[in-house]
Amino acid sequence: MSEEPISGDFIFNIPDDHFIAMGKVTVAWGMLESVVDLAIARLAGFHTFDPRGAIVTAHMTWPQKMDVMEALVSALLNEHPKLASFPAAKPLLKKAQEGRNLIAHGQWSYRDGQLVRARATARGKLRADLKPVALSDIDAVVADISRAGRTVLKVVFNA
Repeated sequence: MSEEPISGDFIFNIPDDHFIAMGKVTVAWGMLESVVDLAIARLAGFHTFDPRGAIVTAHMTWPQKMDVMEALVSALLNEHPKLASFPAAKPLLKKAQEGRNLIAHGQWSYRDGQLVRARATARGKLRADLKPVALSDIDAVVADISRAGRTVLKVVFNA
């Protein structure tokens, strides 16, 4: 039995500049994940183009990547004193993750000239919130993600 196609499209009333900013968050996050994957591979002793690095990180969640990277840094600290600056990257990575999650895991609408994000969680108790989000807030998330990536590059690759 085949289903009837649904006519019409979803209606997105969000202005293009907001969509573009959200897209920048997605692209910046992908770049940060690539940097973290390469950092883990480097810290694990793989060469840049060794596929084993990608094999190890391909299906890791972000928290797993953070745990593995921190454990590798800890294990290599005596050999590579420059890694002592890694603790400065941790809060930047956490802030980047939180910002990305705010953008990626919400229900968006635009009303009365304002972008609004709805979000619900039900861990133990249902909690919901409705929050206006300015374009500058989304741009700040992109900057936070970029800052975290740049710090990882500096700490792990001296770049």
